[in-house]
Amino acid sequence: MGTTSPRVRSPWLAAFEAEVAGVRIRVPMMNIHTVAAGGGSVLFFDGMRYRVGPDSAGANPGPASYRRGGPLTVTDANLILGKLPVFPAVFGKNADLSLDSAKAKQLFLDLSKDIQRATGKHKSPEQIAEGFISIATENMANAIKKISVQKGYNVAEYTLCCYGAAGGQHACKVADSLGMQRVLLHPFAGVLSAYGMGLADFRLLKDKALEQAFDSLSYTQLEEMFAIMQALGKQEMLAKSSTHQSIEFMSTIRLRYLGTDTALAVTFADKKTMLISFEQAYLKQFGFVYTGKALIIESLCLEVVVKNELVTQSAYLHNALQ
Repeated sequence: MGTTSPRVRSPWLAAFEAEVAGVRIRVPMMNIHTVAAGGGSVLFFDGMRYRVGPDSAGANPGPASYRRGGPLTVTDANLILGKLPVFPAVFGKNADLSLDSAKAKQLFLDLSKDIQRATGKHKSPEQIAEGFISIATENMANAIKKISVQKGYNVAEYTLCCYGAAGGQHACKVADSLGMQRVLLHPFAGVLSAYGMGLADFRLLKDKALEQAFDSLSYTQLEEMFAIMQALGKQEMLAKSSTHQSIEFMSTIRLRYLGTDTALAVTFADKKTMLISFEQAYLKQFGFVYTGKALIIESLCLEVVVKNELVTQSAYLHNALQ
């Protein structure tokens, strides 16, 4: 969670289909869901209810407390609730002032009057701030549910990984909302995206469309197709990374029932094992499986991986995460 929005990643690294602006596209991509509930998300009352985002104050002018004339944001709500007790004095014209809690509280007082005029109910600035925080929390929890619970995953069995400059302010509330028992807060949480890119393995995704019946191709034929893909993938990876380290391959097949749109990825293995894996995955996501319905191999997917050995975590980080 940064200044504008939190990002949620599903238990699987890659998604093979997504819907953008109502258009379904099929292409390998990171399975990330983003909602407008970051530290800079603007808070406002529309005459009937509280709203969080999607507009953002960004870093400039930033939240009202940044001393640049910005609007009320999630950060301001956390500030007046006492959740930001320690913060560098880097604000103001000379960049030597702390967060302006008085300005944030005054704007919440003004908002309180607006709410009272519209509803006839009086609420303190702190009550209003708590209300906005609850909405932001639910927005983030719902984003996690969309790519976990709605796909058959039990989030209570997972650990919530919290990162981004504003992530720690909301992680426990989000975890409570989801019934999760563990939260991981990395020592480098504020810069974890950049740090992670530095540590990430080199990956290349190759995809071969087939649209053939599962029973029409033997294991040997599929293995030969993957061998060709591996040779091309290795050649392309060497051209991009100029590495002589060992290259790993992860082969998956995307299967779907004839007449359906949803294909699921299973690890390439003997055909009986792939059939069992597909039925288990389909049952987990949809709650049922078809009997006697033909299977279609939609595509073959190959992930080419070269381990990143240039950057390793320090002993401090290793011990901190134990």
